[in-house]
Amino acid sequence: MGKDEFLPVRCITDLLKVEQVVGENASQTSVIREVALPGRVQKITEVDTRILDVRGRVIENKVVVEGVIHKQIFFVDDSGKLKEFTVEDERFVHFIDVPGAMPGMNVQVHARVEFVGHDFIREIKDFRDSDEDVAEDAETLYHWDKVRSLFRQTVILEIFAKVTESIQLDVVVDVQGVDPRHVTTELLKVDSVIGENASQVAVRSEIDLGRPAKKIKNIDAQVQDIVARAIEDKVIVEGVLHKQIFFVGEKSDTVFEVSVDERFTHFVDVPGAFPGANVHVFPRVEFVDVDIDPNDPSRGKQTAIIDIFAKVTETVQVDVVTDIAGVPTVKELLKVSQVIGENTKQDKIVANLTAPVPVRKIAGPPDTRFENLEIRVIEDKVIIEGDLVKNIFVVKEGKQPEVHAFETREHFTVFVDIPGAMPGHVAQVYPRVEFTDFEIDPRDHTRIRQITVIEVFVKVTAFIQLEVVVSCEVGPKPSVTVYIVQKGDTLFKIAQRFGVSLDALIAANPEITDPDKIFPGQKILIPRKPKG
Repeated sequence: MGKDEFLPVRCITDLLKVEQVVGENASQTSVIREVALPGRVQKITEVDTRILDVRGRVIENKVVVEGVIHKQIFFVDDSGKLKEFTVEDERFVHFIDVPGAMPGMNVQVHARVEFVGHDFIREIKDFRDSDEDVAEDAETLYHWDKVRSLFRQTVILEIFAKVTESIQLDVVVDVQGVDPRHVTTELLKVDSVIGENASQVAVRSEIDLGRPAKKIKNIDAQVQDIVARAIEDKVIVEGVLHKQIFFVGEKSDTVFEVSVDERFTHFVDVPGAFPGANVHVFPRVEFVDVDIDPNDPSRGKQTAIIDIFAKVTETVQVDVVTDIAGVPTVKELLKVSQVIGENTKQDKIVANLTAPVPVRKIAGPPDTRFENLEIRVIEDKVIIEGDLVKNIFVVKEGKQPEVHAFETREHFTVFVDIPGAMPGHVAQVYPRVEFTDFEIDPRDHTRIRQITVIEVFVKVTAFIQLEVVVSCEVGPKPSVTVYIVQKGDTLFKIAQRFGVSLDALIAANPEITDPDKIFPGQKILIPRKPKG
């Protein structure tokens, strides 16, 4: 036995929150429907197809992907004119196999349009004259030309899903007793968990239905415009509860609708939270109901319960060891996030506005919000487009200081330099209004010149898969393998996966007092089979 066979190596580890790769897969799906275009069509020249509101949900061994296909068809009619037809948005649902996936795991979904094709079927007459000539699933039409052209439209989507799980893991960050030139490291951005908690908030209010109601048919409710920030030991959550209330009129069976928005603010206790920490908030409407006022059927009392889950993390950059030349190691395949860069850019929006009444003065700062944000990463830059929407309050000229409000919408485009950014990287964008100023035209008090300064903060990260060292095998090669328990695991399943008996697995882990109780992130020793 040579004196160098057992190296005096010591691996230093740090407990980090990392994303463990469970699996990934890509799949294609076809969405086929019939679309009726107005008039006679010579040819379809272009189809602008976008995929919106793509969401992934993990079930056992699968990812359920839902989204909306939005299409604008450009075609040449029989007179040679180029025309446009917007197809009604269409939802799709698709399943992607990801072995090992379990509910509660994290999922990333990317969808793209691979192909759009149209096959002409036939010409059809006006709907009012010959409803029977039109396929039942044909597009609902909004114009009444005498002739329509019926096409079978095929959209092929390619959908990619990656499933990961957040786990606590000891990762080697330093090695002693080895020439540093033999140690390979990688600088990573990782999230260290500070804490998480859930809390409920009740939103109660008086609702004006606009007309007497006999009964509430149903209520669609969702939480929008969530803004969360960490303070000491707490997370402040602000948002809007948006509701569409459908009710039956008192004097008929007609169903009416009224939309109501209500702002709310809530505090979630997260010990250890501090200003500037990362906050991830997941709100869910647990209950919503409206009781019609028996004394005034045009009004109702609403009660809504929102469950808010908040997770607070701290972003740290750390050098992790990916290899040690000449030293046996245990490695884990991780999905990790690397920081490419971050930057802030200011942009000035100047607009000439027209108020609904002659204005004496501006009544305080406007309510502002950002809508329709589109983010695109190109080489060394991030392009942000969107709409800045403002509710402006003004005091009308005259003896009575009436306050009037009107809404404006301004489109903006901002380029932010991020050296190293490339298409496919992930961009996080946080816009805010920094300053707004108004100047009333002295000759025409309905005209207002507005200057708004917005600030856009952008952080670009890239997700990579990387094998990192979690421990060093110093001395003789151990006769066990270290396995980290995943959600849904049992000792029986682990024994089957590694081809060992359940009794041998229990014997190798005497610290497990109850074989029926193991938890995600726990380390299990797997005895190796003897060779021969």
